[in-house]
Amino acid sequence: MFKKLLQTSIVLALIVVILGAYTRLGDAGLGCPDWPGCYGQLIVPDAADGTKLEGYDRPLEAAKGWKEMVHRYAASTLGLIILILWFLALRGKPQRFQPMVLPSFTALFVMLQGAFGMWTVTLMVHPGIVTTHLIGGFVTTALLVWLYLNQASQPAAYRHILKRHKLLLFVTLFVLSLQIILGGWTSTNYAALSCGDQFPTCLDSWWPNMDFARALYWGPIGAEYDYEYGVLENQARAAIQMMHRIGALVTTTLIISLIFSFKHYAHLKNNLLLIGGLLTVQVILGILNVVLSLPMFIAVLHNTFALLLLLSIVSLIHKIFKTNA
Repeated sequence: MFKKLLQTSIVLALIVVILGAYTRLGDAGLGCPDWPGCYGQLIVPDAADGTKLEGYDRPLEAAKGWKEMVHRYAASTLGLIILILWFLALRGKPQRFQPMVLPSFTALFVMLQGAFGMWTVTLMVHPGIVTTHLIGGFVTTALLVWLYLNQASQPAAYRHILKRHKLLLFVTLFVLSLQIILGGWTSTNYAALSCGDQFPTCLDSWWPNMDFARALYWGPIGAEYDYEYGVLENQARAAIQMMHRIGALVTTTLIISLIFSFKHYAHLKNNLLLIGGLLTVQVILGILNVVLSLPMFIAVLHNTFALLLLLSIVSLIHKIFKTNA
């Protein structure tokens, strides 16, 4: 039961991340201006679009409200399942021994993630809060995958992995994580199209006029500050976009180096093929996002494949850790 529930939680976590991206990219983060309900109700109110409901300044947009609420329903269900997993681990139900540290941390982390979901709304989609909430979704999924891999059969001993290759793997994970954070920062600051539909150039130049000093502007936090649709000038947004592109180049180079460095470890071949395939698709999706002016389907896929690429690296680390412990 524990393993099957873990499988369900991983699928649901992927769905929650996808729904979160769809909500964010559809500008529906404030589709419900309160939390946890929507205009004081558990479902989107049955009223015409544009209606100003009593006690709320923001007019109702039902489509945006439903995007937000479906995301909340899925996230709440995931949180409940994770708490059940923690209880089952506490009762010793996992097929293979599972120390309580990881289930306990995952349970605490998902509660913190719920708080960031609330702050995303109450703090008016502040870019820092929204990006942190996005990363929290990625981390939650990675924790669940690690828990699931712990329940798999212990593999036989394989060829020892060289220390320099292990170091390269962890550096790659670190850089990929930074790139994902940059991607979230690009999205939450509405900077995805700050270079127009041009790639690899930006605003008719290889290096346009950009404001890097403001690119990482955090901004004040409070319900009185509205960050919907962004507050930065386009020069700062262009700087964010270029930082994300440079980060993509560095990350791609590192992952390709990782694949070539690990190619002699036969037992890792399938992992490397998966990583290479996901990287290829992710790069193509990133370029299409720009040249096609951020179509929703491509943008959501780009977010999804970033998570899958991260999980593939995490799975490789788990396999190496277990086989060389």
